[in-house]
Amino acid sequence: MSAAPRGDYSWLFDLVAVDPVVRHHALARHQALLAAASEALHLSNGLWAAHHRSRSGQARLAARLDQARADFRWHQAQTIHGPLDAFRDASDDDRARWAPIVALYLRWEAEHPDEWGAPESWMWSRWGTKEMLLRRLGRGGLPAAIRPQIAELILAALRRPYRCKDWLYASLVRQLHDSPFLHEVETLTSADDPLVRLRAQFVLHVAAHPEQTPTRTSWRRWLDAAT
Repeated sequence: MSAAPRGDYSWLFDLVAVDPVVRHHALARHQALLAAASEALHLSNGLWAAHHRSRSGQARLAARLDQARADFRWHQAQTIHGPLDAFRDASDDDRARWAPIVALYLRWEAEHPDEWGAPESWMWSRWGTKEMLLRRLGRGGLPAAIRPQIAELILAALRRPYRCKDWLYASLVRQLHDSPFLHEVETLTSADDPLVRLRAQFVLHVAAHPEQTPTRTSWRRWLDAAT
């Protein structure tokens, strides 16, 4: 379990700012931190290899290796990965602290997929991160503070072309039984796009059967029965 990160993460919310200048400034800052973390990781890996090959200067190499690892951890923790990792490892009582960053991450993908998906915006698999977060929300429940945002993100996923791991949003529907959300889903059953209509109908089916766990297989089975 990693230690909870420390720092001011309020600037991360500028990644979804309406003002493009503000948004791009935040993106540049985020990418610069990731570049510094990547550089420190590369240096750390090189020093580790040298440390195990060298027969002299072990203490000096070990000190440089420790510093490189510390630099990597610090820079990586200042990016969105820091609070996301903290959410992943948090106890049930502490999850709400990092939940707004989780919603931010998912909103960033929804609203600015090109910036979110740019190679320089990530160190690790962005799809793996998305899957981890949605599974964690599905298992641990939706913190109250982000339920409205998650409802909007599910509706956005229903309307747009499919993106990797979107199917995991279905597991969150059972936690959103409030009538405004379900009413919005019902309106999508009359959408012009037949796929959107089917998705909305499936979501209503999931909401009506909370004892069933939605999966890609259950979607295909339901789709075969519905069509």
